[in-house]
Amino acid sequence: MSDSPVNSTPPNVLLNTVIEQHTFEVFENDTLRWFCLDGVLQTAMSKAEPESLMFPHMLFMTIPLLEAVQVNSVLELGLGGGGLLRYLNAHNPDIQVETVEKSAQVIEIYNQFFNPQQTNNLIHCADAYDFVQQAPKHEIDLLIVDIFASQTLVPFIFDSNFYTNLKNLLAKNGWLVINTVFTEQSHIEQLSNVLTELYPNALIYGFKAAQFANIVWVMSCEGKKLSSVWHQQAFFTSSKAQGLSYHLT
Repeated sequence: MSDSPVNSTPPNVLLNTVIEQHTFEVFENDTLRWFCLDGVLQTAMSKAEPESLMFPHMLFMTIPLLEAVQVNSVLELGLGGGGLLRYLNAHNPDIQVETVEKSAQVIEIYNQFFNPQQTNNLIHCADAYDFVQQAPKHEIDLLIVDIFASQTLVPFIFDSNFYTNLKNLLAKNGWLVINTVFTEQSHIEQLSNVLTELYPNALIYGFKAAQFANIVWVMSCEGKKLSSVWHQQAFFTSSKAQGLSYHLT
């Protein structure tokens, strides 16, 4: 996350509105279109290649797909500008994708400015915590948590009940991916403790792109290990048996 894409071209303002004390802004220049919430960049889209992943941490969020894991269904909590949704639609069109987004304004911005192909995906306008608490048991192959609360931590990011509800929605061999923005090591330790209690047999990988605050957590419900190429890039690994170990500094 940063304030704006680096480009010398003065941007055009496509949207600037305040709703319920939150400022929603959409800008574009010759090559990019981007969305800011309360002055914080949420997403950017290449106008020439809208399906491209624009930030390095987003690649880590697709690791289960790149590992040749069988994924038929994806549940994405948090829409933002729809970067992952556009990627999945373009590269994995046979996968059934559902998205949950709390803000009706964010959904409207996605449909108006960040869905150039006008793809008709199933998007639920609902609070993610309530949605996973009330949803009937699913068999989701890949569950992606990509939720942010402006410039503060999501209130339930360390809530074990939230992750228990996620576990109930995942297939036995499903994968969980969580995109977080943590600025303190204690936050990593706290979430690691929550996840290893729920998944005592899992090996959890944490990935961090240089110059970005995002930390992407990737884990298999069955405890499958990632290939060595990903293991070597992990910022940390965590498990119930071995604890939390940092690999990159």
